[in-house]
Amino acid sequence: MSIPFLRDDAQPHGQVQHIAPGIRRVLCRNPSPYTFRGTNSWIIGEGRVAVLDPGPEDAEHLDALLAALDGEVVTHILVSHTHRDHSPGVAALKAATGARSYGFGPHVTPPDQGGEGGDHSFTPDVRVADGEEIVGDGWRLTALHTPGHCANHLCFAMAGNGALFSADHVMSWNTTVVSPPDGDMRDYMNSLAKLRAREGLDRLYLPGHGPALPEPMPFLDALATHRRKREARVIAALREAPGATAHGLVGPVYGPLDPKLVGAAGRSLLAHLLMLEGEGVVRREGEGWRVV
Repeated sequence: MSIPFLRDDAQPHGQVQHIAPGIRRVLCRNPSPYTFRGTNSWIIGEGRVAVLDPGPEDAEHLDALLAALDGEVVTHILVSHTHRDHSPGVAALKAATGARSYGFGPHVTPPDQGGEGGDHSFTPDVRVADGEEIVGDGWRLTALHTPGHCANHLCFAMAGNGALFSADHVMSWNTTVVSPPDGDMRDYMNSLAKLRAREGLDRLYLPGHGPALPEPMPFLDALATHRRKREARVIAALREAPGATAHGLVGPVYGPLDPKLVGAAGRSLLAHLLMLEGEGVVRREGEGWRVV
């Protein structure tokens, strides 16, 4: 099953896109091989609103958000997770609006233990637990803890319209990077299953990068199938090359790859290996791995 990615996204940076009643998108100009065309900031509600994921520290994007919010009051600043393309913009938006910030918690993994990609400056004013509701004027969100890409990752389900803000757990344009130790493949697969169990509740995913994703359930199935097939390729490659490292498996498992993506691919393969180790399928041998 191939993944039906959506990569046709003509939304101009810094302009407001009306997605549905009470949902607007402002796209930050921070494109990269990992952020696609940039980070999506979402404005939720009308009049008295929430902003989800203000993005990186970026004066141009802050100005665009404030222009989009002209005449409105920001009551909540929500954070899906603490990667540097999502949460550092909170401080400036908070200073400009006086709104409180909401998130699962600070970045879990210290920088000297593999958490160098995290925003370690962010601690939410209000910590939000799995299943907790956040209520504003005319809108209500339910937080869903979905670790895997990031240990403190939250999705937010919006009551009444079938929309789910899927952040970086499910993106419409590409698969999600899972990089240990803060990223965890078993957590990621469990979080996919958690969202899949919501069939009938969520009809539109609004991701952290890429355009809106309608009919998300078949997309979730394709993501899960893709990961299982990659896991099988990892095991097959290890049988062919016992003792290979995660980096050494990139070529056999992925085939030809943009050099800019090789490092992330190696991290994702390490996440697969750690999950397989926990299941007793593979074991470490020094820097390498072997099928049990």
